[in-house]
Amino acid sequence: MLKETVESVLAGERVPAEILVVDQSDAPHPELASMGEARGCTVRYLHSTAPGTSRARNTGFHKARYDTVVLLDDDMYVASDWLEKLLGGLGGEESIATGQVLAAEPEEPGRRRMPAAALMQDPNPAVYRGPQPLDIIKGANVAMPRRLVLGVGGYDERMGPGTRFPAAEDNDLGYRLLRAGCEVRHVPEAIVYHRAWRTRRELVRMTWNYGRGMGAFYAKHLGDEDGYIAWRLRRDLWRHLSTAVRLVRRAPRHAGAELISITATIVGMLGWLATVRLPGALRRKREGARGEAAGRE
Repeated sequence: MLKETVESVLAGERVPAEILVVDQSDAPHPELASMGEARGCTVRYLHSTAPGTSRARNTGFHKARYDTVVLLDDDMYVASDWLEKLLGGLGGEESIATGQVLAAEPEEPGRRRMPAAALMQDPNPAVYRGPQPLDIIKGANVAMPRRLVLGVGGYDERMGPGTRFPAAEDNDLGYRLLRAGCEVRHVPEAIVYHRAWRTRRELVRMTWNYGRGMGAFYAKHLGDEDGYIAWRLRRDLWRHLSTAVRLVRRAPRHAGAELISITATIVGMLGWLATVRLPGALRRKREGARGEAAGRE
């Protein structure tokens, strides 16, 4: 699907000056590697054996030759006027633009619609400033200045697909960008289509992975002084629980998905605290003790 994603961008009414493909497949893609230039756009191909979506995105931001970077995933295709609409939504130097991510038609029988967490289905334009109760910056169909993203440290490579905490890397980056004072403009006319429909079993696994990633996101930011993430965690857990109770009789499968989300979130939080927060605190304590001992000498 990766080649078809690139071809859909090149077939648009407006094409970018550069398409940078960071491919983490087991083997290089010879057609993309040799594509060169098309319609005035340079297609640059980078093959990487290092896993992790966050690592691939950071590579793209570091290697990009232009000031504004637009992200797409390899299982998407774009509307013909997508790029014009998305870039037209950017405001000033502290501005980010997002568009809609809609579900494409299923290409195989037995596949089910992606959950709302993987899509961005909002037909209303909006401007966001400051931390939000919902995650408004998705991993794809977003235009961001390189300076802003690199200025907050880029994507956290401990999070996202291919890591121990396989989701919420985009939520984490969006939260840090909003706290840094960036403005997010949602442009509903900028539309891409997500092709990755799932079987029921795959959707259960996806719900579990998303919850684990969100748990890591919450645990990472629970210490923020304003207490915003603690409030949001309580609200989201209560929302999942109340929805499960409401649906347990008339839609038990959906109620089960809500309980999976709660459990996975708690597991993700405990995992982050055990493998990241606690070791980090112990390391800082040891370093502080060594510094005090050196000072006494």
